Amino acid sequence: MKRLWSTHEFVLGQKIRSRRLFRRRRNARKRRVLPPRQRSAGSSTRGVKSQENLPAPDVLNLFDKPDDTIRFVNSLRDMVSRQGTRVFLDLSNVQEFTSEALLLLRAVMDRRSRAPDTYVSGNLPDDLNVASEFKASGFFADFAKPPDNLPLARGLMKKKSDRIVLSKDAADLVYFATEHVSTTRDRANACFQNLVEVMTNTHNHAGDRPAGHYRARQHERWFASVYCREKTAYFSFVDLGVGVLRSAPVRSLLRKAGISISVYGRIRLLKDVFDGRVGSATGKPGRGLGLPRMKSDADSGRLLDLQVLTSDVVGPVAGLDFKSVEQSFRGTAFRWRIGQEGGGQ
Repeated sequence: MKRLWSTHEFVLGQKIRSRRLFRRRRNARKRRVLPPRQRSAGSSTRGVKSQENLPAPDVLNLFDKPDDTIRFVNSLRDMVSRQGTRVFLDLSNVQEFTSEALLLLRAVMDRRSRAPDTYVSGNLPDDLNVASEFKASGFFADFAKPPDNLPLARGLMKKKSDRIVLSKDAADLVYFATEHVSTTRDRANACFQNLVEVMTNTHNHAGDRPAGHYRARQHERWFASVYCREKTAYFSFVDLGVGVLRSAPVRSLLRKAGISISVYGRIRLLKDVFDGRVGSATGKPGRGLGLPRMKSDADSGRLLDLQVLTSDVVGPVAGLDFKSVEQSFRGTAFRWRIGQEGGGQ
């Protein structure tokens, strides 16, 4: 039987429901987890099983000092992949750095690539000028508070990251560079095309398939930045995927040739990739031309000092003067610049 409510009972019921709703919302706000950028990396020890201290080398440079930098980064990748690990990055001895090395650290420290309950904290370099640049990069916001006498950073950095190809992000990076560095329109266009190309390669080839190979391939996240300093803009691009030499087109070539990568040779294989001898795994016309086009731009000077690192092969794309290194990097990294002809970082 339907109950007939009096006006007094109805008003009283409304007040009770309102108070209950207020309490639920208040408790929900208390339980709400802060976004990653607002939560201190060292604020909680819940779930922490081990603590690791990782000292950085004096020079962080992925292309001129690859072995020391890759060894350091590989150690960090291993630590953050273990659940419940607290990692302390000791950067106090760093004297020199390049922007692609900082971008690579950013990629490894990215919260989405860590195991659960894993935290990364650390300090800043003792050298105040270097510490200023590290702090200005925005990658170490949760690290120790800098000293009051920290000088102004001499460089400016802009960065982007995603899993899909975003031409707008590429345009934003190039526009930021041209605002601070004088260059030609031809070189600016080459930078834009190059960024879109490496984003596309990461989206199409860098991800792994889950176990069983019956599900769709997972797309890898890419990281890109431009660092403007002393009238030169340094573009960097990093992904932590399978790497160029383990991409689908390369694996397809090796299968057809019936030969292993160790027999074929990694240096020779990377040269063939940039020379256009590998092509596309799909066999469709017009595919697989991106990296050869980058080589053409590097040879013509549209992309100054274009360097590549993948697996254990590193070197300049112009002239394909690659060499092997002791440490192996799982992923792909690029660096090039615009601005002063003789600029160095």
